[in-house]
Amino acid sequence: MSRKLPIFLFFAAVTFLSGEVGKFLEPISFGKQTPYSETKHFLKTSALIAPSSNLGYKDIQLSAISKVELDRPLLEKKLSEMLAHRYQSSGKISAYLTREWKEIEIGPNFIVKINDCMPDELCPSTFVRFSIWDRGSFVGNFAEPVRLAHYVDVFFSTQQMNRGSRLTSSMFTSRPVDILKQYAGAVPATAKLNGYQLATNIKTSSPIRWNHLAKVTLVRKGKVVDVFASGNGIYVTMKGMALEDGVEGGLVKIKNLSSDKIFHAKVLNENSVKVHL
Repeated sequence: MSRKLPIFLFFAAVTFLSGEVGKFLEPISFGKQTPYSETKHFLKTSALIAPSSNLGYKDIQLSAISKVELDRPLLEKKLSEMLAHRYQSSGKISAYLTREWKEIEIGPNFIVKINDCMPDELCPSTFVRFSIWDRGSFVGNFAEPVRLAHYVDVFFSTQQMNRGSRLTSSMFTSRPVDILKQYAGAVPATAKLNGYQLATNIKTSSPIRWNHLAKVTLVRKGKVVDVFASGNGIYVTMKGMALEDGVEGGLVKIKNLSSDKIFHAKVLNENSVKVHL
């Protein structure tokens, strides 16, 4: 009994001290621990994907190596764009290959360069030499016969019109046509027709061609007009007689009524002409 008492007192003292010290210690929380495998995945992902991009690493790799088939429709589209740029043409150019084309597997950002065209002008049929490049690398030279169409909005009559009619915008409508074929020589809808009249009769819904038009005669032969002369700081007016018919903007032969001198002057309107001294 006397031996067990000191052992009991020792353990009681240790228990008492442990309980008293625990009152002064706040519990420490280390939070939720992230497994090592998850941390490694996070580091790998943040290093390979830009914050502003929604694409993963595999998507970027697939985009970089993607290919397209350069087939007939795609090549015709590219040639149409390049030929329109080469000729600086208004309207729309459409190119059509006239023989079989073998497809080429190529990068999506390929470039077509026109090297030569025969003849070197817009016409229904041409022979085009071009090269193809893929991301700065030369793919090859090609030569193909091509049929061209040039679509432009042109004037069409909205009513029957007679020869000599003065033209106004209400007489026309516009629609796109191929001016390299049956509509060659048609008047573009952007043309200004002031000063023109019809040189022939026109039916309703007919295309208007340049050979259908004639300049309006403003100054008639034998008419007395005002002559404005200027140059070298001098400005004078005089009277003159037209010795021939004249159209707007055209040159007409004039006789000075005071000196009988004959000269050419530019027609301004029905009653006046201008000459540079």
